Amino acid sequence: MSRWLLTAAFALCGFAVADDKKDEKAEAVVKIVHVDSGKVLGVADDSDEAAAKCVLTKDEDGKDARQWRVVKDGDWLKLVNVKSGKVLDVNEASTDAGAELIIWDDKGEGDTDNQRFRWDGKGEERRLRGKQSGLVLDVTREGGVTQNKADEKNKKQLWKVVEVKKDKK
Repeated sequence: MSRWLLTAAFALCGFAVADDKKDEKAEAVVKIVHVDSGKVLGVADDSDEAAAKCVLTKDEDGKDARQWRVVKDGDWLKLVNVKSGKVLDVNEASTDAGAELIIWDDKGEGDTDNQRFRWDGKGEERRLRGKQSGLVLDVTREGGVTQNKADEKNKKQLWKVVEVKKDKK
């Protein structure tokens, strides 16, 4: 595994790494796997439209809407959908429990807190916490992705990261 991919993987998992925003190779492509179901964080209907809902979906190789590029932003992470180039976003910058996660255009600078996240916990299985709300990603019965208050007993709030292997040509 290359040095840049290791660096990005460590950043994603919460280990200390250098913050080198100029090095775009320091962005790993990953699948974010829901521990309880084995499904992955994706976008409804594999859409690339702004405001498309994030959902749990079957893990299928080659589906870019189910892959994310991890970009370190200070102590937080920005998750960029590989297919659309849009970022994981809490809909309407809500701080309410139950608010849906969507993809949206990257706000770039300024008011980006509803588009920044961090890993909470230790080990391979962790919670993904939103910067603005302080709430963690959770899953509805229907497979929608929302934010909710962290509950240590709730396995539906646990996620793990799996590197996307690039095809060797």
